[in-house]
Amino acid sequence: MLIFISGGVRSGKSTLGEKIANKIAHKNKVYLATSKVYDEEIRVRINKHQKNRQSKGFITIEKSEGIGEIISQLRKTDTVMMDCLGTLVANEMFKDYTKAINESDIPVFIEKIFSDIINVSKSVSNMIVISNEIFSDGKIYDDATEKYIQVIGGLHIKIAAASDQAIECIYGHNIVHKGEKL
Repeated sequence: MLIFISGGVRSGKSTLGEKIANKIAHKNKVYLATSKVYDEEIRVRINKHQKNRQSKGFITIEKSEGIGEIISQLRKTDTVMMDCLGTLVANEMFKDYTKAINESDIPVFIEKIFSDIINVSKSVSNMIVISNEIFSDGKIYDDATEKYIQVIGGLHIKIAAASDQAIECIYGHNIVHKGEKL
């Protein structure tokens, strides 16, 4: 089963993902964390998140890009919760921050990341993808950020279409757009 959960910052999407993982997991729950350590502040945040997950029964895999490479570490009975798509996309797109991103790169990023997600999803019992809602502020950003938004938007469309369930979290209220409420 593929489940897609999106929402704004602090909307409860990760908490919902954890609750769903607890409910549907047959065996291991794997937390696929996509953050990358850039500085001490993010290191502290990552350490805090790791400590919080320890008591929740998750096995953590840290993979900030190329998530398809973790398939050999997974079992068919695993439930994987990936948090979060936005961070993964940023890591993939901007790993070489000196390289300009062209318009022609957008579908390449979308297809590569989507393919990785689908391949991981097919290798386990359940996959939950958490993503940020970043489309509603009405602002126009610099070129690189606009391309990032296009990639996230393209992935949201493809993942929601491929998912068994798509949920939007709006500050503790969950709207099921696709599938049955779990």
